[in-house]
Parts: sequence; structure tokens; C-alpha cells
Amino acid sequence: MIWCLGMYASGSTWLYNTARQVAQAMYPDTKVAGSYAERMDVLKRLKPSVLNVVKTHDLGLPEASFLAMRATRIVLSIRDPRDAVTSLMQHMGHDFPQALERVEKSATFCAHFASDKRAELFTYEAGFTDDIATLDRLAAFFGGTLNAQMREHLFRQSRRDAIEAKIARLEELPTVFRDSRSGDVLDMDTQWHLHHAGRTGEVGRWQRLLTPAAAREIERRMNGWMRLFGYLA
Repeated sequence: MIWCLGMYASGSTWLYNTARQVAQAMYPDTKVAGSYAERMDVLKRLKPSVLNVVKTHDLGLPEASFLAMRATRIVLSIRDPRDAVTSLMQHMGHDFPQALERVEKSATFCAHFASDKRAELFTYEAGFTDDIATLDRLAAFFGGTLNAQMREHLFRQSRRDAIEAKIARLEELPTVFRDSRSGDVLDMDTQWHLHHAGRTGEVGRWQRLLTPAAAREIERRMNGWMRLFGYLA
């Protein structure tokens, strides 16, 4: 099992899809199945006969224990909490307290596994979503290498224009889910949402879009975490 664990707004959906594709290239004779599985009832339905790639954010203790006992690899993504909070407010319509709570909880959860010997840590600010070397890094982490043709093919599939084209077709897909309350549209297979469209991936946008008071509150609440991962001196 490959566990794709990410902070909210840390590029985790991109990393989840890319990890699935690289894993399938590494193990062409094995069925690779992707799942977003944050509830125990979903986790228990995972088929043991396939290579499961499971995407989550923060989890309860039973779910965390289930995945921690079964994961052979943990692909982990983090981001500056100030940018992550800004992203949730800008793209998902969260207010500041809600965005901070979700980012703080997911960041704290990720920190528990960052030093795990099975974990490979990807930092958003390093630009992993735009670096073809990310594919090589994942392939090596999964125990192999990509040939040049497959490497280029997978990288093309991961570009913003290709992702935007997928998102534009979400409502036509048989795996689409529509949330009647929020209006959200989601592809249950790839986990791309309509709100993933039109992103720029800008690093440091919090300096323009957050109030100084909001930035200080994030730094106060997450001071230890931000120092641990180098976001504060």
C-alpha cells in the first residue's frame, strides 16, 4: 500500500495522481487502485489483491492506525501554512478560522509521519509539481526507474493545461460526484475538484492576501511546526 498523506492545499492531489501513474509504470503487471479513504468503512473495503494508493489528509486514530500498519511507502506533502490557509480561503470559500483549523490539523498529523523511515517528504515551495525530476524521485522511492518515453509521457499528463482539460470534463465522467449542499463537483477517481481549476500555484501569495493580523495568528498557533519545517527562523 502507498499512502499519499498531505496537508490541505499542499499539492497533494497532484502528487496522488502522479504517484498512481508512476506506481503503475513501475509495476505494469499489478493492478493499481487509487482511493480517497478517510473513513474506516472505506478503508475496510480496499481490496488486498491490488496495489492500493490511498489519499488522505488528517485522520482519526483508528484510520491512522489502519494505514500506518499497512503502508509500505508514505508519500507526504507539506506547504507554508500561511499559503495553505490563503488557498482554502481563496479557492474553497472557507473563512479564516475554518481554514486555519483544517490546515493546522492536517499539518500536525503530517508531522507525525515526516520522520517515518517509509516516508518521502515533498515540500510545495521546492516546486515538485513542475519538476520532471519528481517523477524520477517517485520511481526510485517505489524501487525502479522510468524509461525516457514513459517519463516524458507522464510529465506531459501532469502539466497544468492537461489538468485543466480534465477538470473541464469532470461533469461528463461516470465517476463524477455532485455535492448538493456545497455545489462542489468532484471526480471520485482522480480527486480533482472544480475548484482546482484556474490555480496559479503562487508561492508567498499570503503576503498579498492575508491581513497582518491573520498571518501573525497562524505563526502564533503553528510556531513550533513552522520552525521545525523551516518556515520560520
